[in-house]
Amino acid sequence: MKDGGKGRFPATSRLKKRADLGRVYRGGALCSGTLFSLHVLSHEGQGRLGILVSRRLGTAVERNRVKRLIREAFRRHPGVFAGVDLIVRPRGSCKGLSAQESERALLDGFRAAIGTEVKDEQGNDLPDERGP
Repeated sequence: MKDGGKGRFPATSRLKKRADLGRVYRGGALCSGTLFSLHVLSHEGQGRLGILVSRRLGTAVERNRVKRLIREAFRRHPGVFAGVDLIVRPRGSCKGLSAQESERALLDGFRAAIGTEVKDEQGNDLPDERGP
């Protein structure tokens, strides 16, 4: 991902326009889980992310933390999310998650939304890091 700086989340990776968000809502696949609702639509090119967080999730600090964790998971796996527009709507139960738990929940939700195994950049299955 071309990011202009180490660890940045570039504007080209964001869904910002109302028309783009509406297109994903109308034409994308919906997968609702206990932690996130995901809307996924395939397209050509780099993956783009939109995050919609309701005020019912909590204070501004809690909402911003959830958004940071989602953006970080998206940024760390550019090959997994390549070629899709993804809208994530976090639910109230995701407030207290750690970075690893939120990343795993996002990848699992994405896997359920597209109906296939999620691969890394080299085409290998991502390991399931959940314990017994």
